[in-house]
Amino acid sequence: MPDGTSLRPTRFLIPARSSRHRIACLALYRALLRLAPQISLPDDLATGWGPGKNPVAIHIRRAFKHNVGDTSPRILYPALSAGYRMLSVLHDAATAPNSEHHASIIKLLQSRLEERKRSLANRPAPRPSYDPESDRPRPGTIPLIVKVSPPPNAFGPTSKPTYAIPTRPRPLSELGGTGKRKVPHIDMASDIPFLRLTKPQPAILSRVLRQKVNKRIARTELYTALQKEALPNAKIEDAWDAEIERLMLSENKSESNKNKTPGKRSSGGGLQDSQNGIDGGSYAETIQRHGTNELLTILTTERMNEVARADAMRQIVNQEKALAAQEKAQRTAERRARWEAKMLEQHGEGWRELFPHFKERKAKPAD
Repeated sequence: MPDGTSLRPTRFLIPARSSRHRIACLALYRALLRLAPQISLPDDLATGWGPGKNPVAIHIRRAFKHNVGDTSPRILYPALSAGYRMLSVLHDAATAPNSEHHASIIKLLQSRLEERKRSLANRPAPRPSYDPESDRPRPGTIPLIVKVSPPPNAFGPTSKPTYAIPTRPRPLSELGGTGKRKVPHIDMASDIPFLRLTKPQPAILSRVLRQKVNKRIARTELYTALQKEALPNAKIEDAWDAEIERLMLSENKSESNKNKTPGKRSSGGGLQDSQNGIDGGSYAETIQRHGTNELLTILTTERMNEVARADAMRQIVNQEKALAAQEKAQRTAERRARWEAKMLEQHGEGWRELFPHFKERKAKPAD
């Protein structure tokens, strides 16, 4: 027989798990949206949020979206009560255009429209359209790091790649947003280092990383195919040509011995000379020299280049960290100086006696 505790009603209601609460909220939401287009609006308000968009429905959706995460009954009950009151207000405004409720809705929408116009006027101009899939660089971009190593030449065919940092770190006056420096960090995309500077990741950065990764994967797969398929097949072809050459030489020797005349020598070995390197070497040697070795050189050069880029990015991170710590200490000192000036103004010269655990700032030694 089950105990009595299982028959006790639950004390707390969890709205997110209640089907009745969900049905009630959806019914209220749909009823409000059905009344929205029935309210007569002036032309400037009807088209203020765009053609074909009802401002009343927009504000209803915005309010429900704002409260979608509320789960506490203490918050939900007033919100639902306000929704039911608004249902009666909209019904009155839809049936009586000259009512007080209709005038209050018009007044609210006019104030929201003025705020919207001010916000749109202060919004910065949009950037020019740019196709993320294009191979062209984005117009007006400044490179983060610049390659300064000398190109390969007769004196230095394998010069080590070196990168300079012309634009980082930026001074505090050029920082936007909150004005606080955000230190980037290095991340890897299939052995390709890059700096994470902003969120979300820009489309141009994703496009560059995708192209580099795909190119490196294609070269690696080509190297594997040459090593496992093309090179063994080329060795078989070389063995076949060598056997055919041996048979031809033996046949030529037997025929020359039969038709040999005094004072005449057979030259022979023409095919052997062509196969021994005069015409370019064997098939396996050609694949090894112009295939696998060339790909290894390209992959090694790319790897050295990415290591040099990672070193430059690490310098950027270290410099940004140092400047961020310095600026944080400066903000702390300025905030403390303002507090001390406020205490001096409020309590006079003896304000330090009010704080027995107050510690004086230690002056930092000059650099």
